[in-house]
Amino acid sequence: MLFIGPDADEATDRHEGFVAGRYRNGALSDSWTDVTRCAHGTFTAFVPACECGWRGTPQRPDQRGLERCRDAWSTDHVASLAAAPAPGGARRSAAPV
Repeated sequence: MLFIGPDADEATDRHEGFVAGRYRNGALSDSWTDVTRCAHGTFTAFVPACECGWRGTPQRPDQRGLERCRDAWSTDHVASLAAAPAPGGARRSAAPV
């Protein structure tokens, strides 16, 4: 279950977020797993994740945890990308101009 932010384009292809489920053995599900469709108790936590490899703070495996993961991807990860300098020293714009 991928989700992407507003103004997505080819430059953001590496940054498609998803909610990973943490299995009991500690492994995380992949971006193709829709954690909302798995049986209750399958996961010990939900983890905000991005296709680029970024992982956020684990959350409870419930509806609120799912929402927090989605929020963390946009506020913690994507916002930091917009603030980071682009290659060559120029700053990226948070929104197209």
